[in-house]
Order: sequence, then C-alpha cells, then structure tokens
Amino acid sequence: MYKIQRKLIQLSVLILSGLMMSSVMADSLLIENATLIDMTGSRPRNNASILIENDTIQDVWTGNLRPQLPDDVVVIDAKGKFIIPGLMDSHVHYNWYMGELFLHHGITAVVDLGSRIYWQKALQKGLNSGQLRGPRYFFCGRIGGDAPANYVAVAQRRLFATASTPREARRAVSAIKANADCVRMGMDTEDELYKTLNLEANRAGLGVISHSYDAIHSAQLGVNGIEHLEGIALSTIRSEAGQAAVDAIPLEEGHKHPLLYQWMEEKYYDEVIDILIENNTYLNPTFIHEWKGVIDRTDELEQDDLNLFTNPNLQYIPMDEKLVSLNQYHWADQAYLEDPKGEQIFVNNSYFIPADGVKQSLEMGYKKIQDFLNQFIDAGGKIYSGTDTAAASTPGISLHHEMQLLVDAGISEMDVLKSSTIWPAELLRIDDRYGTIEAGKAADILILDANPLTDIANARKIYTLIMAGKVIDRNFHADYNNPFPQHGTVSKHQYHQKPVIKNVEPPIVTEKTGITIVITGDKFQPETIALFNGQKLQTHFISHNEIQAILTNENTRMPGSHLIGATTPAPGGGSAVPMEFIVDYE
Repeated sequence: MYKIQRKLIQLSVLILSGLMMSSVMADSLLIENATLIDMTGSRPRNNASILIENDTIQDVWTGNLRPQLPDDVVVIDAKGKFIIPGLMDSHVHYNWYMGELFLHHGITAVVDLGSRIYWQKALQKGLNSGQLRGPRYFFCGRIGGDAPANYVAVAQRRLFATASTPREARRAVSAIKANADCVRMGMDTEDELYKTLNLEANRAGLGVISHSYDAIHSAQLGVNGIEHLEGIALSTIRSEAGQAAVDAIPLEEGHKHPLLYQWMEEKYYDEVIDILIENNTYLNPTFIHEWKGVIDRTDELEQDDLNLFTNPNLQYIPMDEKLVSLNQYHWADQAYLEDPKGEQIFVNNSYFIPADGVKQSLEMGYKKIQDFLNQFIDAGGKIYSGTDTAAASTPGISLHHEMQLLVDAGISEMDVLKSSTIWPAELLRIDDRYGTIEAGKAADILILDANPLTDIANARKIYTLIMAGKVIDRNFHADYNNPFPQHGTVSKHQYHQKPVIKNVEPPIVTEKTGITIVITGDKFQPETIALFNGQKLQTHFISHNEIQAILTNENTRMPGSHLIGATTPAPGGGSAVPMEFIVDYE
C-alpha cells in the first residue's frame, strides 16, 4: 500500500472558512465511517467509505478493508453521519439569483422547464462547467407544430425544432437531442404526431414530459412524465355531477386547480394506476405549488421562507420574487372568509360549486389526491419531485417542503428520497451517471447530521455538500451574481402582468350620475383596481377579461373628458394605458 499523506478535514472548519466550489483542490477524496443510503435499493450500510477521484466515485465499500488509496488523498471522517446522493428539483423556472439557494439546500441538479433556449444553453455551459456558482443544469426543449407558422415560431418562441407531420418527427427530435436534455410536449399537438414524437424521443434516449388534462390518454400516447396532477383528477371524474363541476372550471395549463380534486372518484383509481404503470409513466405531484396555502403546515413553511428573505446576504433576491412566493401562502385566505357554501365563487382561476363550503372542498380534494399517490406508489408507480419554483415557491427550501408534504401524504421516506434522486434521473435517462452512490457515478453527495429515513426533515441537516468531487461552500454571499439575468417579463404564470383595457361601457354618462361601469380587456387579476383620473374606485373582479367599478355622483360631478384606468399590484403588475371616458352635461 502506498504511503498516504492523510489530511484529516474537519468539515465544520471548511464551512466556517467560506470556501468556494473549487476550494478543496485534491484530486482524491475519501469519505469514511458513515451510514450510506445509496438509493440503489440496498439497505443502509454502516461503516461505509466512498473514494472519489476528480469528479467521479471510484469505489464504495464497508468495513475496514480499504483498497489501495492514492497519495495525498484528502480524508473526511463522517462518523455518525448519513450519506445520500445530491438532490434534484425536477421542475424549475430558473432565474439568475437561484444558484446559492439551491446549493445551500443540497440540490445539486435542476431541470428547467422554461423555454428560452439560447439563454438556457449559455447558462447550462456556465453552470455545468463550474464557471457559474450553482447546481448542475438540465433543460427540456419544446417541439413546435402548426406548419404555416413554423418560421414565426422558431423566431419568436426560440424553438430548436418544429414538426407538423409524423414524418418530420425524427428530424425534430434529433434537433432537440443536439441541444437539450429532454423533450417538453405541449397539449395542443395532434395525437398521431404527439405519439410519434414521443416514440422517436425515447428511441433517441430522451425523456418526454408534458402537462395533461387526461392522464390515461397522455400515458397511452407515450408521455414519460406528467407535470402536476390535474390529468390524474380528470381521468377519475366521470359522474354527471363531477363532469358538471369540471365544465365550470376554466382549466389553464400549469395553473392551480385545487377545487378540482374533490370530485375524484376512487373506484377508478386502479384503472388509472394500471395504465400509468403499464406505460411506465412517472408523476410530478408539485404539492408545494398547488397546496401550500391550504395545509396545516402553511405557517411553518412560510416562516422558513421569511427566515431566508431576511438573511442580510440574500438581499439580492428581487422583491417581486419574494412577494410571489409569500403571496402563494395566502391565496385561499379570502375564500375561507367568504365561504358561501353552495354559491359559485372564484378561487385562484377556478369557479366551482362547493361540495360543502370552500375549506371542506379543499380538504376533501387534498385527501383524495394523497390517497391516489399512495396507491400509485404501493402499486409500483414512480414520482419525481419538483416545485415549479419560482412560479409559486422559494428555490431550494421548497424541495424540502415538497418532500415533507409527500411524507405527510403517507409515502415512505425512502420513496420520497428516490423521488428527488434516482427516479428523476431515470426519467431523464441520466441514471447511468446520476441519482445513486455507486462506482462510476458523478460525485454529487450530501453528508447529513441525522438520518432522513427516520425524519425527512433531516435531509435539511446538511453537514457538507460535495459536488463534482469538490467540497462546496453553502454560505450565501451578498455579492452573488450571474451574468444571465432574464430581461422583460419572466415566464411564470403566478406573476401579475400589466392589465390591458380594451373597452369601457358605458363610454359616457350624464354629470352627477352614480353608475357601475364594465371594463373589458386582458390580464385582470382579483387584486386589480379600477381608476378614475388616477383615483381608486370600488372594483369587483369578474374574470381575467372583465372588471366592474362603481362611479359615484362625486366622481361624475364635473363634465369633461376623464380617464378610466386599471392597476395591478406587485409582484409584477403595473398600470394599463387608460381609456377616455366622457361626463356629459345634464
């Protein structure tokens, strides 16, 4: 055996010293004396050791019979600690400020489902080469259809490829394969083309993910991963009353539909589950996206976010980003206060007839989707954890929140850890390199202070993070930056957009007349306020295309040309271009 110059590292010293990603420059790293949870399906192993050379795991063993070790190996004594693979958030909309938030919470890989492909390619090169501080970065490319608009689509949507017929599918998939890591399908593609694209993608070694309004149909067309769970609910809702409720809900891709799930019918669960498993279709529950405002843990989770947002070294997080995350903890508050028990009401893009009031309806739906997921996992189904951050949640911490909600639903800690490690790696066809701790895999490793199999919250108790074979600084830094900010409107649907006024009815009234005016347009929100010459009016939200406002006798006391406007508060938001309104003489 070579004479080994051992540099026994106390990781608490490393962490306190604020070392950066490249700080530990040794080519070889040995972690020893830990309990290993390798995510291969094996039982946890005590007294385990892991030898890392450069960025790759070279060997894993238990006991004291170590193999020959390199000279100058750096040794980490992890006695009493627990080791798992680095975590993966499989549904993000990445923005420049997120890198440290992911690393701090042990997330070594993310999957971006946005659609700014050239921005994504440059960002990926920076992150995956280590030139930018943040997690490994994977992203999905979209394939456009609609042949007459192909050239426009390529220019405006920045698509890698388009296909309008099955014959064009292979070429389109090849273009995605050359540029991205997976295929994201839209729901407006014709079935034959959709199925062919999925088949060609799988042949090329690419996973295919999609939103869905019918999980059975999506699975049978060959989708590998379904985002959110609306498609699950809709596949089980078949009663006349349930169908009537569904018809009253304006479904929007990627938005919350929490009032949908109360109508799920358990007698159809087995049929849906069998088809999903038969087609090896994975599910992305995104509980933290849909339910964070209605669960018992709401206050606890919100406090976690607030603790981060008040950290003096995280003030670089944009205020709108903080607001959009915090607002999502309160989306149901007004509905609870106004609970009409049987009348049609608006809650977060959903009109519905409550089964027994708003709170009861939400609680019923949450329990039903929890039960479905438990049955799906018990039958051999697989899920991949994703948060839709930052569309509704705070990067990094939200994955731990998601895992906690999955455990709360009754899923075992081991399966929840799989949902953030090996199962998403399988879905992306990268499990030959990521997702488990085995020889030949990437050296992305979490060393934990406590056992995550006894309490999933222990996955947050990170002793140290190793990524690409290097000890990573998990501290926040006030001067953190990234040269790839997103300019213009960020593509996340929970951001308020600037309202647009298209018409005001009536356009004219007689002086000193009190009246309700109807303002039609686009991008109105429940928080949108109508304005009269810049002054706020009592406003009633009807839909994203209509608001109503009350003009008083005082408003109309002066004849002349006036301006009707509308403003929506942050996050995002802004004021519409106002429209002329006439107050006539008596």
